Amino acid sequence: MNRHDFALRVCRAALAAAVLVGTVGCRQRTSETISFEPEPRPVLAKAGFSPTLYARVAANSASSSALRMLATIGEPGHSRLALLSSIDGGDSFAGPVWVNGESKPIRGSGEGGPAFVATPDQMYAAWTEEGELLFARAINRGASFAEPIKLADSKGHFFSGYPTLAVAPNEDVYAVWLDTREQTSASDDNYSVFLARSTDHGASFGANVRIASKTCECCRPTLAFGSRGEVMVIWRHLYQNPSQVPATIRDMTVVVSTDNGNTFSAPQRIAADNWKLTGCPDSGAATARVGNRVYVAWLTEASPEVAGVRLSWSDDGGETWAPSVKGSQEVLDANYPSLTAMDDGTAVLVFQGRDPKQRAGWSEVGVFAVRIAADGRLSPPISVPGISSTASRPTIAAGSNGRVFVSWTGAQDGKPAVFLARGRFAEGSSRSLIAGLLGSR
Repeated sequence: MNRHDFALRVCRAALAAAVLVGTVGCRQRTSETISFEPEPRPVLAKAGFSPTLYARVAANSASSSALRMLATIGEPGHSRLALLSSIDGGDSFAGPVWVNGESKPIRGSGEGGPAFVATPDQMYAAWTEEGELLFARAINRGASFAEPIKLADSKGHFFSGYPTLAVAPNEDVYAVWLDTREQTSASDDNYSVFLARSTDHGASFGANVRIASKTCECCRPTLAFGSRGEVMVIWRHLYQNPSQVPATIRDMTVVVSTDNGNTFSAPQRIAADNWKLTGCPDSGAATARVGNRVYVAWLTEASPEVAGVRLSWSDDGGETWAPSVKGSQEVLDANYPSLTAMDDGTAVLVFQGRDPKQRAGWSEVGVFAVRIAADGRLSPPISVPGISSTASRPTIAAGSNGRVFVSWTGAQDGKPAVFLARGRFAEGSSRSLIAGLLGSR
């Protein structure tokens, strides 16, 4: 070996060691990332629908090309809920299959917008129409929807909305929502979280179960399931503020059931953010389960140090929760998280926010994605390619073999429009660099 070869090998070894130390020593970061298509597409506008907003996408994990999208179509006051389908991986969408009747004003956007969940064999939707929470299931393999049914089982006039739907591992269908049935006067501002369960694939639901009262009035509650069948309900609860100022403390809270949602544990805070706020932040939590781990992501602005989208997880069915980390990292004005579990043991978090490096932190609101490795490390935020309009309320769905589908509401020709961006997992740069450094010359 000559002196030049020896020096080159030493240099390679030293550089590789430095990369390894940097990679292993930083447990909060992973170099694995996601590659997105260059430009998102207004997929429903291309199909002739406008305006469109608040889409929910579901991908068939058994197919690389099947996608379903639930979206609100039409002007406010005259909008309808529609299911659209793609058999080419999102290149185009066919439909619509109408979910609700004509000329019925629905709450089609915002935190209280429609809920949608799909399995390889079933699809379910819930929405608020004229103040009532309705549910419908797809029949004939999505060719039509059954007649809607009411989820709230109490008589009288009250509001019910902000729904979330989820399908348990045993295929029971769960719904959680907010309603005002327990208000006793016009000045009573109590909102309660209720749950209902269907054991017949959404054909009917059992009695409503009250989960909690005195909850945040416009933050959508959500659901998660543990690996042993636990049912978890997560919502933003109102806690008394010890400083006795008008603001209340609004922190994420969880209860757990081990008997299919019939009874629940005592409530516990997922994290003691102590967010003191007068008024509702209009932002609920997102969940995903990967193996035995349940992830929860949510917004807090309790202090400048913790402000952003926080991320915590439980490995024991919701009994204990890890100290939260800042999932949005350096992204500014982060909000509206969405989570999905991938088939390789990782998860992906998406949210909206502003790029801190653009226009002194005042860029237009865009969409960002963070990959969560199996050991809990986070990738740096990945900017999802956008358009020259503000992005709102992104959602994400996992496809097969590392595919991800992100949708959000933007604007086209001055009207709201649903955009779709497709991505794939990419190998980490550190791994490729080390392989190159240690490879033969």
